[in-house]
Amino acid sequence: MQRLRLLFLLSFGHLVTDMMSGALPVLLPVLKSEFSLSYTQLGIIILVSNLISSVIQPVFGIWSDRKAILWLIPAGCLTAALGMALVGFAPTYPVILPAIALKGIGAAAYHPEGSKQAFLISSERKATGLSIFSVGGNIGNGLGPVIAVLLLGLSGRRGMAWFLIIAALTAFLLNRFLPAIQRLGDEDGYAGGEKDAGSSENIIKKGVLYGLFLLITIIIMRSLVHIGLTNFIPLYVEEYLHGSKEYGALLLTVFLLSGAMGTIVGGPVSDRIGRKKVLILSFLLVTPLLWLFLFSSGLWTLLLAGLSGFVLISTFSVTVVYAQELIPHNVGLASGLTLGFAYGIGALGGLAFGAAADLWGVPAVLKAICLLPAPALLLSLALPDKKKVGNSVKGSSAT
Repeated sequence: MQRLRLLFLLSFGHLVTDMMSGALPVLLPVLKSEFSLSYTQLGIIILVSNLISSVIQPVFGIWSDRKAILWLIPAGCLTAALGMALVGFAPTYPVILPAIALKGIGAAAYHPEGSKQAFLISSERKATGLSIFSVGGNIGNGLGPVIAVLLLGLSGRRGMAWFLIIAALTAFLLNRFLPAIQRLGDEDGYAGGEKDAGSSENIIKKGVLYGLFLLITIIIMRSLVHIGLTNFIPLYVEEYLHGSKEYGALLLTVFLLSGAMGTIVGGPVSDRIGRKKVLILSFLLVTPLLWLFLFSSGLWTLLLAGLSGFVLISTFSVTVVYAQELIPHNVGLASGLTLGFAYGIGALGGLAFGAAADLWGVPAVLKAICLLPAPALLLSLALPDKKKVGNSVKGSSAT
């Protein structure tokens, strides 16, 4: 029971940390209007937000594998909120960018250590434990747009400072329970930095590097879809469908919160039928769902947004555990690669999508985004055909 409570606490911290990322897309139309920005300039904001986190996150992951740095969990949450609060007070576009970078650094600090500790205290059902951790982030992403709209309505852009108060309370709570989290992690017998004597040779023989390469490429493709839809749905609704800011936020929230529900389902299902099958099924279904969503109207738009988010994001925790099982003695690095590096490289698409929108318009960009799950499906089919990847790595435990 204590394990479950601590998993939910880590998940809640994940929720608050990722709430900042969820709020950003709703701010983009406000920033575009206030500072007369182009889509390319908005793409730079998206790029900085995600790429800063991705570049630094594996570094935090490697550090995490060498020694316990649990204090990064509350510190990361607080830093991410500080960055978002500063975005609310930024007087010019150049000042916005370092504030966005600070938000990314906070997220980079939280994710590897938080994910590693969730992995360690999850006992035998690792994907289920990572689903609990991951769903917090997905709920935070989903609630971010709605909360941002409320804060914008109350206090304008400076209302983002309220995020800092929420994060400060959360950081206090996280810090209080860090000793209990560390004690449970130590009980599971993990020793950071311990290696199998022949682990490097084993990795090459078992094709683990090949599996990691495919997995990271799949996450990049998924993040291109995720980031593209997350950032362009509000712009598409307001500027092309002439809908309200509230409707754009609602549509985005339905997409992201449904993804959170998908995360809850995806992890336990992959514990039963295998990681690869869940990935294949997800990418097989999401392409037609996204195309139907793009050409729908009325209630069908909300329904299809929800189904698309559910199916696409259901693989979130699955890919993290897949990587952790591939390199079980480098759980922090695996978390940094999957939660940060691969996702952030996909964020380069934010800049490319912005430039493309300036040339061809947002609708054309969204159509291109909806085609991207197809190559991810082909890559999923090429993954090592193991129900539990951990069984293919010497010294790892079955999940």
